[in-house]
Order: sequence, then structure tokens, then C-alpha cells
Amino acid sequence: MNTPESAAPTAPSLVTAPVAEPTPTALFRQNLRPRRGFVFFLVLAMVGAAAAQMSAALLTLTLKATEIDAATATTTISISSGIAGVLTLIALPVFGTLSDRSRSKFGRRRPFLVLGAIAFAVGAVLLVTAPNVPVFVLAHLLITTGFVIASVTVIALLTDQLPADRRGVATALTSMATPIGALFGMAVSVPFGAQLVPLVGIPTALAVVGMLLLALVVHDPKFDFPQPRFDFGSLVKMFWVNPIAHPSFAWIFTSRMLVFSGVAALNGYQAIYLLQKLHLDPAGLGGSILLTVVVNLGATLLAAPAIGKLSDKLGVRKPFVLIAAVILAVGLVLASNAPDFGFYLVACAVVGLGQGVYFSVELVLATQVLPDPDNPAKDLGILKIADNLPVTIVAAIAPALLAIGAGAAGPNFSALFIAGALAATAGGLVILFVRSAR
Repeated sequence: MNTPESAAPTAPSLVTAPVAEPTPTALFRQNLRPRRGFVFFLVLAMVGAAAAQMSAALLTLTLKATEIDAATATTTISISSGIAGVLTLIALPVFGTLSDRSRSKFGRRRPFLVLGAIAFAVGAVLLVTAPNVPVFVLAHLLITTGFVIASVTVIALLTDQLPADRRGVATALTSMATPIGALFGMAVSVPFGAQLVPLVGIPTALAVVGMLLLALVVHDPKFDFPQPRFDFGSLVKMFWVNPIAHPSFAWIFTSRMLVFSGVAALNGYQAIYLLQKLHLDPAGLGGSILLTVVVNLGATLLAAPAIGKLSDKLGVRKPFVLIAAVILAVGLVLASNAPDFGFYLVACAVVGLGQGVYFSVELVLATQVLPDPDNPAKDLGILKIADNLPVTIVAAIAPALLAIGAGAAGPNFSALFIAGALAATAGGLVILFVRSAR
């Protein structure tokens, strides 16, 4: 019996899944070969920027405000810090967007490195010479602007030029720039006392030199892809990422806010805790805080590069974020029960260990779920807001926590630190809701 042709078996057809077109940034990255020492110069620029910012925040702004008018120094610093805080929240996404949109012949990120260096230099000169409060505030705003530009540009360069599986160590090192910068700023203060010129000038010089060197060595050719359209909707989106359309990014933002709230609970009230709870001598407070920075940073440096390399090798980030949050929580609980300064240093080491694990993986995870991979600086700027908001949130909530059961023994620091531990733990658990990355 002959089989009709129509019924004859046919060769199976091969159906190939459509291949996604690479994004402009992906194509741009494929043509880039980061120059030798790229990560070193990236870290140097960020450490310098952090040194200039943190030395101002920890010391030189207070010295200058006191020099202008000792009677109103506290008010001056409060007003200036409040304005600088608002500027930071606005400037992070704004400079990120401007950098993404740049089509300069000098590159996409390089002009902003130069702009940030100029802001630092002018701000430093004004801070040293300020004759009155308005000039003092302007100096503070320029230094803040320099740090914002550095933060956004450095992380954008890292995202532009390194594939996701090679970002672990680089992000760990750049994330540790703030504590390293704080340590440098505090170390500079030891031999110079209250002399403003070297106290302001040395950290600022490191910031300016670091950012200009990065601008010189980075391979940052002109970005030739079409510039995104800018309209009212784009203006709104500059400060907003739709959490429904981009849930993974929203969960990472939430996680970062919770974890940094735990850190802010300790950092923001450390000095008063050492004085009132552990009864340290006020004359030796500066040296004691410097020692906590050294211990904390040492533990962070011990953990971050190794964990960053391990997470790159394994290709997973979320489990490490959860582990980091738990370690941070343990450190905060230990701090809440410290009977003496030695025990408190142990707690600082545990917190530093948790920070090291966290810094090595969390930002890499964030770069893998960006809403617009072609324009990463804006979204990274929004993410950096989660670093700053916790300070304000903790400052608002802390008085109520410190007042719980307060009596002759003083404020209830245990309630504050344990609340920070709970926030950090919640931040680790929230990261499990991120579905689009491992």
C-alpha cells in the first residue's frame, strides 16, 4: 500500500529562539579594553573623594564654623548639613542622568571626573577662606557636589567597562572607599591639630589628583549612540523607578535602606554611646573613635576582596547579602551589650566583617538588575539615595528608641542598636525577593 505524499513523514524543523539584540552599552563595553591599572585608579579616585568629604564632615567643617562664630557653630553646621543633605538627594540622579546623556567628544564619564575635581578644589579654597556663613555653606555644597559626582561616575565607569562576572573585587574595593577615606582624614588630623590649610588641603589634593588621574587613564571614547529623548516624563523618571515594572531594583533599594539603617544606628550614636554608656574620657574620645575605625576597616578589608572573588567565581550574590546582614545584626547585638571598650571593639570587628561581605556583592547584584542598562548612572544615583536616607530616618526614630525605659542609667542604647540589628536582618531577607539575578 502506497503512503500518500501528504502523509509521509517529514524531517523535523529546527526552531531557533530569537537572539536578543545587545544593548548599546553592551556593544560599547565589547569594544572597550580597560587599561592596565583601571581598578587601581578607580579606587584611588573614590578613596580621595571620600577622604575630602569625610574629613570635612568629621572635622574641618566644625573647626571652620567655630572660627567664624563659636557661639553659633552648632546651628551653622546643622543648617549647612541639612542643605547639603537635600542637595545630595537631588544631585545623585541629576548628575547620573547628565552623565548618561553625555555625548562629549571627551567621553561619556571623563568630563564629570574633571567637573568633580574642580568642585572639590573650589570648595576647599572657600572653606579655608570663608569669612561668613553664606560662603561656608557654599563651600560645603561644592564639596558635597564633588563627592556626589565622584560616587556616581566611578560606579558608572565600573558598570560600563567590566562585565558582571568581573565586578566583585572592584565593587568591594570602591565600596570601602568611605571608611578608608575617613581613616585617612582622621590620620591627617593628628600631626596638624587645628590648622585648616593642611587639614583641608591634603585630603582635597588626594581627591583632585585621583579624579584627574582616572580621567587621564580611563578608556572613555565618545558614546555615539542616539541620545535619549528628554521631556517632562524623563524629568519625572530622573527621580523615580517604577517598582511594579522593576521589582528587583525596588527590592534591592529597600534592602540597602534597611541594612544601612542598621549601620547608621551604630555610626550616628557611637560617640555619645562611648561617653555615656562606656564612660570613656572625653579627652581621649578622638583616639578611641580612630581605633574603632581601624578595627572596623581592618575586618572589612579582610573580608571584602576574598568574598568578591568567591562570588564572581560562583556567580551568585544573594546568599552573601543575607549572610552579611546576619553578621551585621550579630555585631549590633554585641555592641548593645558591651560591658567595656574592649568588648565594643570586638563588636566593631564583627560589624566590619559584615560590611566587607556586603560591600563585595550587593552593588554587583544591583548592576545586574538596572532598569536601563544603557544608562546606568541615573539608576545607580537613585540607588545611592538609599545610602543617605537612613541617616535621616534613624535620626528621626532614635529619640523614641533611646527613651524606652530610660532612667538614671541614661538613654537606652540597647533598644537603638537592637532595632538596627532587626533592620539589617530584614534587609538581608528582602534580598530573597529579587528574582532576576542570583
